[in-house]
Amino acid sequence: MKKLESIQALRGIAVLGVVAFHAMTVEQKYSGGDLLLPGLLTIGQAGVDLFFAISGFVMVTVTRGRFASGETGRFLWGRFSRIYPTYWFYYFLTAAVLLVRPGWVNSTQGSQVDLLTSFFLFPDARLPLVMVAWSLIHELWFYLVFAVLLQFRERLLLPLLLTWGAAVVLANTLYPPLQQPGVARIVLHPYTLEFIGGALAAVLLYRQRPAGSRAMTLPVSALLVAAGMAAVQHYGILDDQGLLRAVTVGTLFSLLVYAAAAAERARLVRTPKTLLFFGNISYTVYLSHILVLAAVGRIWRGTFATADSLLDNALVLPCMLLAVAGFGWLAWRLVEEPLLGISHRLRERWFARPVPEQAPWSPLADSQRIGADEPRQG
Repeated sequence: MKKLESIQALRGIAVLGVVAFHAMTVEQKYSGGDLLLPGLLTIGQAGVDLFFAISGFVMVTVTRGRFASGETGRFLWGRFSRIYPTYWFYYFLTAAVLLVRPGWVNSTQGSQVDLLTSFFLFPDARLPLVMVAWSLIHELWFYLVFAVLLQFRERLLLPLLLTWGAAVVLANTLYPPLQQPGVARIVLHPYTLEFIGGALAAVLLYRQRPAGSRAMTLPVSALLVAAGMAAVQHYGILDDQGLLRAVTVGTLFSLLVYAAAAAERARLVRTPKTLLFFGNISYTVYLSHILVLAAVGRIWRGTFATADSLLDNALVLPCMLLAVAGFGWLAWRLVEEPLLGISHRLRERWFARPVPEQAPWSPLADSQRIGADEPRQG
């Protein structure tokens, strides 16, 4: 089975958005005062929302025909081994920086972190040591709930997802989880709706024949999503982490994920190689980009940053992207891929796979990838 390239491309878009958003912060901090990047790039923070929608779509895709089949252990191993080993590499790398230069890590929190909860990615009121790993805590919660859903027959997935979503909406209406610490904030967070939206997109897609996918072409959907995100930016919806953001942005990105997969299913689209490249290395780039951007920023400030010219900005900002991409590719090849290979071999040794039910179409066999890449989230 071949990998669904359109989803990989969306991962690339998501991680590039997050990188652009944080590049703005780095420019503001290290440039000397003059700014080249436009404020419009704040929309890049929505890359995490896209990662969540992609994650929901992928979970349904990789488990088709595997419900009520006794494969929960295999599923959880695949999910957790996808997240933790690579994350731990950056955990220890960031911890080393914390020991040498405490002010360089989580400076917005006064460099205060809980190393134990950060190591295991347990919910905490503070950001984890690797700041962007907050989204991985949400991902782990999604996986745990989906592992429970796997105990039921696949035909019940749609009502179960709708019930889960309704419970989240009701909880946010009666008991605002954003005001609660720790576990309650994660369990009831509106971001869950974005994961559910992506999962519903997959359920809808697989109930259609490939020819039926032509009814909603990717260009039309992309225009709708672009218009919707323009409105999101204009009205400041990304500043809200409640239901408004999750429902609005989650719906738009679930539509985009559906349309991209449907277009590829109907063989109507060719995926840009650049987006595929960034999609393949998106998890490593997501975890490493703040360290890389900050390193380039500190070199910039210590050498030729000037407040009365944008020339240095124009020279350094492309170098930031090249550094992020270069380090991301190298770490992907030397760290992430070998770790995934080890976890895959252990999974095949420890978790036997029964013969699945016949599925009419399953384009994504790569159960080792996330979103969010994984936002994959962020």
